[in-house]
Amino acid sequence: MMHTSLIKAALFGMSALALSACTYSTYGAGDARSVEGEGLVASRDVDVPGDASFEGMMVGVDGRVGRDLNMEGASVRGNVDVGRDLNAEGARVRFRGSVGRNADIAAATAELRAQIEGRLEIAGARMTIDGYVRGSTEIDGARMMLDGEFMGPIEVYGAGSDDGSGRAILSGSFLDGGLFCATYIDIERSAVFEGDFRFVSEDRPDNLPSNGSYEALDGRICQDMFNR
Repeated sequence: MMHTSLIKAALFGMSALALSACTYSTYGAGDARSVEGEGLVASRDVDVPGDASFEGMMVGVDGRVGRDLNMEGASVRGNVDVGRDLNAEGARVRFRGSVGRNADIAAATAELRAQIEGRLEIAGARMTIDGYVRGSTEIDGARMMLDGEFMGPIEVYGAGSDDGSGRAILSGSFLDGGLFCATYIDIERSAVFEGDFRFVSEDRPDNLPSNGSYEALDGRICQDMFNR
């Protein structure tokens, strides 16, 4: 899904060391007024009706962006209300706020506590997702804690490494069916499932819902099974 983005994020973190100072610029006028920031530390409060883009070793953005927000760096933190699309890439990504349309995230470690009105695509090694996603969700990761409300269909591919260490911990609400494939799947008692679900893992999960079918993983890799 976004494996190349993960590589790009790691390379970007190293190249950002070469940036010695932060520069900010604005462009456009009226509803199209936008802002860009670049530097070793790119951190800023924003309130713009247009787009915003920040790149650096350490990126921090707070406030409101009327259209699209792009954040790239080694450490990326956002507490933002985004009117349209969010793109965030980094070794570590933490985002809180709202997204009016779609969110694409690639990170080694990600913490997402947000209200997303469109779809979510996220790839990473370790992630925690809370809040809600109104559209579809696609996840590619190693250790995933899914605490939020997923209103659209969901696909989870969790056996993403050669040692088969994928684990999905499900404690949220999954309201439109989907697929969970991981070496290990933990279903907490708080989890809610509506629709039809398929669970693929080495062992049959405890608390398997009545509307879920189970298939043994048998040492296979989820991404290979489903041509990810």
